[in-house]
Amino acid sequence: MLRRPPAAVALVAWTVLVWTTRLRNIWSDDTLSTGGLVGRTVLALTFTVLAVLVAVALGRRARWTGTAVTALAAWTTVVWVVRAAGIAAGDHSIGFVVVHLVLAVVSIALAALAVRSVRATRPAPSAPTEVPV
Repeated sequence: MLRRPPAAVALVAWTVLVWTTRLRNIWSDDTLSTGGLVGRTVLALTFTVLAVLVAVALGRRARWTGTAVTALAAWTTVVWVVRAAGIAAGDHSIGFVVVHLVLAVVSIALAALAVRSVRATRPAPSAPTEVPV
C-alpha cells in the first residue's frame, strides 16, 4: 500500500489556505472592477480546483496522484514566480512585498517537496519477466 506523502498533503492544505483567503480578499475589495474580480477569482479557483483534485487523488491513492501533484506544483511555481516579480517591481509597501515574497517562497518550496515526495513513494517497477523461447 502506498502512503500519502506528507509534503503533498501540506501543499494541498497550504494551497487551500492561501487561495481561499485570497478569494475572500478579492470579494471584499471595493476598488476592483468587474473584470478584476472575475480575473482574480478565476486564478484563485484554478488553485482551489487543483488542490481538490490532488486531495481526491491522495485519498484514493489513485494512479494519477503524481500527475495531479505535478500539475498543482507546476502551476504554483509558474504563478508565484510571475506574481513575485510583479509584486517586487510594483508600487507596494515593503510589508506587502515581504509578505508576498514569503508566500511565494513557501509555496514554491512546498511544490518542489511535494513532487519529490510523490516520486519517492511510487512503487518500484516490477522486474520484466522473461518469456521462454
